[in-house]
Amino acid sequence: MDSDWTLQSLTLDEAFRAAYFMIDQYVALESSPDVGLVLLHQYMKSDPARWDDWTASVRRALSNESAHQDWLHD
Repeated sequence: MDSDWTLQSLTLDEAFRAAYFMIDQYVALESSPDVGLVLLHQYMKSDPARWDDWTASVRRALSNESAHQDWLHD
């Protein structure tokens, strides 16, 4: 694994696919994966509205500096 992950920038599409692949890997590895993640995994691939949800979430993350720290403490 690259120790300096900040060197690589991702497009919105690449980041969305990376999130999908991460969930895909989790669902495949777990013998009894969380139902919510299984549904998210299915929706990310089959529901075009998820792209709009994704871009809205990216906008939120980029525009709200305090959200960057807050999500770590939930």
